[in-house]
Amino acid sequence: MLMPDIKVSGNPDGTRLHFIGLGQAGTNAMVNIHKKGIDAKYSCIASSYVSHLTRDIDYLFFETMQDFRVNGIRYRERLPLTNQMKNLFKENDTYIILTGLGSSVGTGLISSLLKYLQSEKKSYLAICSLPVKAEGRSVNEYASLKMRELASNENVLFFDHNQFIEETVRLSIPEVFRQGNEQFYTIFKNNYPHIIERQQLN
Repeated sequence: MLMPDIKVSGNPDGTRLHFIGLGQAGTNAMVNIHKKGIDAKYSCIASSYVSHLTRDIDYLFFETMQDFRVNGIRYRERLPLTNQMKNLFKENDTYIILTGLGSSVGTGLISSLLKYLQSEKKSYLAICSLPVKAEGRSVNEYASLKMRELASNENVLFFDHNQFIEETVRLSIPEVFRQGNEQFYTIFKNNYPHIIERQQLN
């Protein structure tokens, strides 16, 4: 079930927002929000293909065997958090986790990360996107599997990139992902409107 409009618990007044992009999709979404001028800390956990980050974004390089194909099939295993990753979450921030489901770093880390944040009693919202059908059956099946695993967590929200393809005629894949980046921002904004309003006043 997709839940882009559900409101989750907001962050306490005075708590810093910290956007975390997981993998390529999450990092692209995080960079898009950074360009909006939201006053927050920005970090990402991604492979070496990321090259468009500014100096005020923390970049944690992370490459796994999931970044390679074995007999044409991606590995599908939950990845553990490293101590270096845990260090990103040491502050008493409100964490906004952004990731695309279906492949590599984001899908592998999201379950371990959310379990860790819950154990540490951190405030967080996770926004996850589902892949376009053109990314292949394996990727889409993995995303659906992970979505079912996370669906019971009320602080995890989902949206489907395919909605943009179905609603718009002849939309290119890059444009679909651009609209997806905007959807990440819209879901964040709908859940934290007081943050946007407060920053606009300052």
